[in-house]
Amino acid sequence: MANEFDRLVDKLGGGLVNGLIDGLKSVSHNRYTLTVEGLSSPVSVLQVKGDEPLNQPWHYTITFTSPDKALSLDSL
Repeated sequence: MANEFDRLVDKLGGGLVNGLIDGLKSVSHNRYTLTVEGLSSPVSVLQVKGDEPLNQPWHYTITFTSPDKALSLDSL
């Protein structure tokens, strides 16, 4: 069976393999993602911590990760 798979990959070319690898790079292990307008990099929510005191503004801290190592805070 492995030989059949190898032959199929050879017939389809490297485009399929590269496409699968690129697709898997952006797979999130979390259920929650964060979408930032103007940002094309995938962002996965790691933790949400909220502070909701009475009669005061609420404050949330969102910790996130991204496979894009070049992502900077300035781009957010």
